[in-house]
Amino acid sequence: MNTFKPNDKVICIDATPIPIGAPNNNYQDFEFPDGYIEEGTVYNVEEVVEVRQSGESLYITGPYVLLNNQLVPWNGKRFRKVANNKEKMERKAEKVTSPKPIN
Repeated sequence: MNTFKPNDKVICIDATPIPIGAPNNNYQDFEFPDGYIEEGTVYNVEEVVEVRQSGESLYITGPYVLLNNQLVPWNGKRFRKVANNKEKMERKAEKVTSPKPIN
């Protein structure tokens, strides 16, 4: 499970145009004034909020969502964190230094 925080870089993994975590609303109830998120695109997290129906939800830099003219966050299940270079190098170093099994 992802735990997001402000200023994280996230990549969109699910840009299907269906509401996630909004069981009483249809896609037609939402407005996307700056367009829709795009799968494979990296976004910056501005704020993280906990939403009762869907869990962690994100306000991102870029496209935003309106429901009944009110700003609502994107469902966090649509995104994954982008590992920064330091994290990638630490994982790579662990792989190099860990002993290999003998067959």
